[in-house]
Amino acid sequence: MAVMVSGGTGFVGLNLVQALLARGEHVVVAALDDIPAPARSAFAKLPGKLEAVRADIRDAEAFTALLRKHQVDRLFPFAAITSGPAREAEAPELVIQVNLLGFITQLRAARDAGVRRVIAPSSASVYGDSFFNHALLNETDTPCVPGGIYGMTKYAIERCGLRLGELWNLDVIAARIGSVFGPWERDTGLRDMIGPHHYLASLAVAGQQAVLPATIPSSAWVYGPDVASGLLHLLDMPNPPHRSFNICSGQLWGEVMTGWAETLAGRFPGFTWRRAENPAEINIRFTETRPRGRMDIARLQATGWQPAFHPAAAYANYGTWLSENPDAL
Repeated sequence: MAVMVSGGTGFVGLNLVQALLARGEHVVVAALDDIPAPARSAFAKLPGKLEAVRADIRDAEAFTALLRKHQVDRLFPFAAITSGPAREAEAPELVIQVNLLGFITQLRAARDAGVRRVIAPSSASVYGDSFFNHALLNETDTPCVPGGIYGMTKYAIERCGLRLGELWNLDVIAARIGSVFGPWERDTGLRDMIGPHHYLASLAVAGQQAVLPATIPSSAWVYGPDVASGLLHLLDMPNPPHRSFNICSGQLWGEVMTGWAETLAGRFPGFTWRRAENPAEINIRFTETRPRGRMDIARLQATGWQPAFHPAAAYANYGTWLSENPDAL
């Protein structure tokens, strides 16, 4: 039997595929593009079996046939457009078609092909404005008021996934994933909101100077390998006590981001960094400058999962990975 990751060539997808292969799984990546060469090289050293197939998640008949052909019994339907304001203004129909309707197509295919568990890709973006009105955000009491179409599709994915799971007798768990950074982040053309950690890494590899703002906003960051381990925990969880879970570090990261700049400066001699008050000088951009609340991970922790990487450990690990894989950016 196999695990399929649609959108497995994307940022979170590659972290997830790597974690699955590391534990010896048969992994089928379904995407419209190829797995990047640096990732293929790294994955070839792992014990699992990797297959990559071209697939359009909007083609129900073809996707169902793929699940049956590869004997997929667990599915991560993670193909999506991570849209920003410009794309949402230009092509809202496409974002909804891919993110929501494509998810429902995959869910129906999973039902018809006998898949036993589906992890629905929700997001911290479902909380929307609540991030700025609540110090702690949990799955039960915090209102979900997404502001962008991306967040709206993620909330719809979560609610539709859980409802159709009930109607179709399909085992669905929703994962509300925090703001991710780390290995395999890159501009795929489908991800508009590239994170500041990636911009710092790109400037470091290029031997240039980074200019950070004088005040770095707090945010619910989480390291990519921790997201992958949390998703595997949901995949394996017997008798889930809940059907939606926050996956995040459980911490607020703001000023600690200067630790990433220091880590990069220690590994890439041509790289320097400084801070500036003048917005015109700043070349490390943040999608949101207001401080955010912290995502509560107590629900997932109660089932036995813990994030492995606090900020210093994450930056050390990411720095080692970047030194070994500079072309992966």
